[in-house]
Amino acid sequence: MAAADLRDELNCSICLSIYTDPVSLPCDHNFCRGCIGAAWDTQGGSGSYSCPECRAEYPERPALERNKILADIAEQFLSTDPEHDGTGIFCTYCVHSPVPAAKSCLQCETSMCDAHVKVHSKSAEHVLTEPTTNLGNRKCFVHDELLKYFCNEDSAYICVSCYMFGEHKTHHVVFLNEIFEKKTEKMKNILDKLIPERDEIEKSVQSLQERQREVEGKAAGEAERVTALFRDIKDHLEALEKQVLSEISKQEEQLTLQILYQIQQLEIKKDELSRKIRRTEELCNMAESVTILYGRATDKPTFCDAQGVDNEGKGRDDQKDPVVGDVDEGFISDMLLRGLGGIGAELNKRIYGQEATDMLLDIHTAGNNVFLSDDYKMVFCSKKDQRRPRLPQRFQYPQVLSTRSFPSGRHYWQVEGRESGGWGVGAAYPSIERTGTQSWIGNNKNSWCLYRGYKKYSVRHNNKVTDLPHVPSSQTIRISLDYEAGRLSFYELSEPIRHLHTFTTSFTEPLHGAFWVGLANLKLVT
Repeated sequence: MAAADLRDELNCSICLSIYTDPVSLPCDHNFCRGCIGAAWDTQGGSGSYSCPECRAEYPERPALERNKILADIAEQFLSTDPEHDGTGIFCTYCVHSPVPAAKSCLQCETSMCDAHVKVHSKSAEHVLTEPTTNLGNRKCFVHDELLKYFCNEDSAYICVSCYMFGEHKTHHVVFLNEIFEKKTEKMKNILDKLIPERDEIEKSVQSLQERQREVEGKAAGEAERVTALFRDIKDHLEALEKQVLSEISKQEEQLTLQILYQIQQLEIKKDELSRKIRRTEELCNMAESVTILYGRATDKPTFCDAQGVDNEGKGRDDQKDPVVGDVDEGFISDMLLRGLGGIGAELNKRIYGQEATDMLLDIHTAGNNVFLSDDYKMVFCSKKDQRRPRLPQRFQYPQVLSTRSFPSGRHYWQVEGRESGGWGVGAAYPSIERTGTQSWIGNNKNSWCLYRGYKKYSVRHNNKVTDLPHVPSSQTIRISLDYEAGRLSFYELSEPIRHLHTFTTSFTEPLHGAFWVGLANLKLVT
């Protein structure tokens, strides 16, 4: 509805079409320049001119003032109107129906369709250009002539009269074509620079978009993997729970059977004792001593029976309470720990791709100022020269490499360092220098190092040191290697685990674990 109302406001009342080069009359009504010009041409013989809208009369033909604001609004409307294609500029002379313009005449300040171009003047003064609504901008506002020159001193566009008779006649003036060619050449040079730059940016954008898709794909894969992992953890925990609860029930059942058996045995003894108690009471109530001693004539002597009861009473005094075992909490705890340990080992393998790498320190690379433990799992800083044989692979400084190398795959190993004293861990190519300052781990392009100093971490590669914001809170560091992905990562095994840093590169040689000790010691742990 708003677009339709705007269209009505932008329609010329003569041609009933969108304004083409609108002009204003003294009465403030607006018309297409061509429309009002044609209308006044027919009124020329009457001796007066009138406004087609309000009938205001003028004794002389009024000068037409171009309504620039209205022209800009009409041009903007035409450029966004879906009913119009192309330039949105129409023939000035086709007043009954809008016909797209083919050319514009700078001299006449009109636009023409193909039919009107054919009958238009072909003289030199009538310069034809591509359709445009800014015809007035091509003429000198002082002499109403075409702008043909450019004044370098005043940086102004001028016409022939300005150049021949005006204030510019003594200035350095060039043809517009010349300045146009120079500016065109300059713009081409700029384009030659801008286009490759834009293409590079476009390539970067495409690369980042591709990287974004890779990240999204990997994140989705990791989310799926973690979801499956937790589902398996739940299944394993439920299975372990059933197993442990079954063991508890089994122990309960066995203990209950023992208790019931002992209760049964005691009940039997209790009944026997109750029978004997009744018999003894009967004997006590007999009046005759002979009867007590020998019983009735038909009975056997009972004195011995009473004597036996008395002896049994003495035996019971020596008996202890029945002993019944208890639920074996230690066995259940061990069962839990073994089960959880098995789940943890399986999860560790699945999370990191394999179990912790079994790594030993290579004594042939160890500097003479370090001492290795007998199992080659620990390295100490030593003030005593170990006087090891001179070998080309031995370090000059307190450093050592692992015996094992990693030419591919995913691996991790863990190192525990003493809280005080500096130490460093990382990885290195076998081509690393063994003497000189370039042999320090991290001081060259062939090694990568996480260094721990006094209450701070830093990373080093190719002699570039970067301090990390993390304050140490654990002595144990995990080094994780993904060879194909080109990632070497360091984690602090604190609570919770903290990611410290990841080096990203393309590895070109097998990697060895690398260790540097200052006034400290390092131990390989699993």
